[in-house]
Amino acid sequence: MADSNILIEKTWSDETVIELKVTAESEFVTAYQYCYVDPHFLKGLSETFSGFINDYKNGCYIEFGKKDGNYTPAFSLEFLPIDRAGHIKIEVDLEIADNDKRAHRCCFYVYSELGLIEKFGKKLSKLGDAEIGKICILNDCVF
Repeated sequence: MADSNILIEKTWSDETVIELKVTAESEFVTAYQYCYVDPHFLKGLSETFSGFINDYKNGCYIEFGKKDGNYTPAFSLEFLPIDRAGHIKIEVDLEIADNDKRAHRCCFYVYSELGLIEKFGKKLSKLGDAEIGKICILNDCVF
């Protein structure tokens, strides 16, 4: 898991929208993108993560922004069910903003553990109220 991580940084905000820089890393690739979310969306993630933690044998899908339509870039995290060793595979789907058709995406897996995902979810739900420049890190969640 050392080569596997997700970092979400608050880079800008106003009363109605927050800009996030999302960086995801695996042993094969590192990719990043910017996306824009409503501050209430981040606060609501606490319940989503809590639901997954309480029922980790089922997966969980979270989409930041909208992947379809003429919107700003979007990304998703799909948490797959926990394996026998206690690891969770997360499919990261990032948009590569190199064309107007939103046609290029980068999909790959990162790995984590249930306790780290729980901490990540709690920190991420508070990121909207945090100062610009604060980062939530999946596999160590230093805030």
